[in-house]
Formats: sequence, structure tokens, C-alpha cells
Amino acid sequence: MIRKLHLKNFKSHRDTCLDFKPLTLISGVNNIGKSSVLQALLLLRQTYKNHRLDKGLDLSSPSPIVSLGIGDDVLYKFSDKPILSIGVCTEKQQYDFDFDVENALVESFLPIVSPSVDSESLSKESLFNRDFQYLSALRIGGKSDFKIYSFEVNDERQISIVNGQGEALGNFLSEYGHEPTFNYIATGIEGEPVALLDQVTYWEGLISKGITIDVQPKPDKTGFSIFYGTKGTEGKKSIEGLRAENVGFGVSYSLSVVTALLSAQPGALIMIENPEAHLHPDGQAKLAELMCLVAQRGIQVVVETHSDHIINGVLVNCKRFEKEGRGIDRENVSIYYFSGQDENHSVQYEEVKVLEDGKVNFQPIGFFDRIEKDIDYLLGE
Repeated sequence: MIRKLHLKNFKSHRDTCLDFKPLTLISGVNNIGKSSVLQALLLLRQTYKNHRLDKGLDLSSPSPIVSLGIGDDVLYKFSDKPILSIGVCTEKQQYDFDFDVENALVESFLPIVSPSVDSESLSKESLFNRDFQYLSALRIGGKSDFKIYSFEVNDERQISIVNGQGEALGNFLSEYGHEPTFNYIATGIEGEPVALLDQVTYWEGLISKGITIDVQPKPDKTGFSIFYGTKGTEGKKSIEGLRAENVGFGVSYSLSVVTALLSAQPGALIMIENPEAHLHPDGQAKLAELMCLVAQRGIQVVVETHSDHIINGVLVNCKRFEKEGRGIDRENVSIYYFSGQDENHSVQYEEVKVLEDGKVNFQPIGFFDRIEKDIDYLLGE
């Protein structure tokens, strides 16, 4: 599990140091440096998977996890020296990576300054092994048909192949859908294991009321199809066999997120951009609850979000943990607000600490206070 991330001279991060917890939330205004936090970690994984982290840093790749261009694109514009640094402290040890940008301003590969990478140690870290999932804001929604990705799913256990799209979701659910998983359904107690697909269906049904999920191989055996439906109730018939194009976009868009969370084992790392996309506030609250339950179990969840419903949902689950023992311990939550940039375009950020009863130590200006400002105006205050 990552404990600390230190970025120097990376994009708009002149010198940024963040403490990570099992659940780490990064929020803030647009175009300020939030995504760069995730991108720094993704570049390390991408280069490791290309078997050359001992030589440098891949800013792009034939099948990129993330693609950031050339050296000049990622070097902080007002750096005092052309060295880009990424420091990662985990439960196991400290890893410091320094990359030379001076002679690679127009290159997509940055040479490492002091090669000292211990590949054996890295292989045990979730950032670099199969206990990892990344789902970007570009993840696929509104799609029912998925191709086969045998190696990536069977050997690497990945939902996403390129740019965090989740394009292997159908293959993943077909392969692991009947696998027993930890029971997040039981209220307050640990229940019997539940098949992954059953539990995915349960949580999708909470996020989007009554939705059911079914995964089938395509008749021509070239891939898999995911079908949706609704449960029957008294006086209302059930529906099956609906394609993603014919159900609410939020249903299919959240499916990869729910699958990644429910399939993870303790020690795994999940990185998600904008989990709230296309979801009703109630659905966002349920998704926040699931993220809290998963993180409390020892799975690290790193989230970039623009949603007050996600933030508030986490705070509610901090209070619920105090009162009922279900949710997440506030000591397992980090919240950062990226508020702007200084005169040299370096990221300015603040940590918002969670206190008892789900309260926060202070509310930075701009930290999900838009509704308060609008209500004050409407009330004439």
C-alpha cells in the first residue's frame, strides 16, 4: 500500500507531497493538477510493464496506460534544474526515481539519473503487479459487446488495457463472474462469500434501482456481450436482454468501477477518475459507500472526483463507522483539495481532515461550496 507520494518538477507540481491512506480522495477545480497525481504513478507502472524502469520513464507506449507526450510536456516550466522526480513510499520501502529531462525535451523517453531499481521488490508492490486496476474518465459506457483479451484478463487480471477504458470488462466478468468474493452485502457482519457477478448485480441494483446484469459469450465466439434488465416486483414484470445502448448511460458507465472494487483483494490498488460520472446523487452515495467498505478491508482506493456527493458519502460512512461499525474509519481517509496555482503556476493544495461525526476540520474556499453560494443569492443574502 502506498503511504506517500512526492512529486518534484512534474507538470504543475513543483514540490508536492501527499500522504495516502486506504481511501484517498483528490478534488479541486479543473486544469489544476489533480490528474497528474494519478498520471505519475501510471507512468511508473507503464514503464515497469515495458521492462525498462531501470533505464528511464516511458511517457508513451504502443499500448499506453497513459500518454503524456514528450519531456517538455511534463517538466515543470519554472524548474530550477531539468530533473523530474517521483518518490513513492510504501509499507515495504521507499522508492525514489529521478529522470533527466534536459536532453530529452523532445523525446518520449526520459533517462533515469541513478539506476538502482530493484525489480524483485517492485514486483511485490500492487502498483506494479496484477493486484491493480485503473479506470479513467475515458472508460467505456453505452457498450454491450466486448472483445477477448486472454493474456490481460487471465494472466494479468486486468479490466483495462489502454488508457483505463475498461475494454476487457466483458471478458473479465465472464472469466471471474462465478469466483467467490468477500461479502459486502451483509449488514455489519461478514457473511458467506458471494459470486462476483451476483454481488456486482446487487450493487449495480442499488446504484441504479433494480438493474440486473448478465454476461454471455457471443454466438460467433469472438467476444462477450453484457445484457441488462430489471427485476420483477409485485405488479411489475421483469425485463431481460437489454443492450447497454437501451439503458441509462450511468448503468454501463459505473459497471467497470463496481467490478474493480468488488473483485479486489486486500493489498490491491485501485485508481479511479470521476467515479460519479452520469450517476444520480443517490447512486453516487451508494458508490461512495462501496468504496468505503472496500478501503476499510485493506484495499487501497485512490479517487479523483468533482462530486460533493462522493465526498459527503465518504463523510457519512466515517460517521456510520463510529456509530454502527460499518463504513470506514476516518483514520483511513485522506482528502486533498487542489485550490489553484501560485504566481509560478505551481499547484496549491490543502488537506481536509475528517473529524468525529464525519465533520471536517475546515472548508477551504471553493471546496464544494457552490450550492451554499447559490442558495445565499436566491435567498437574497
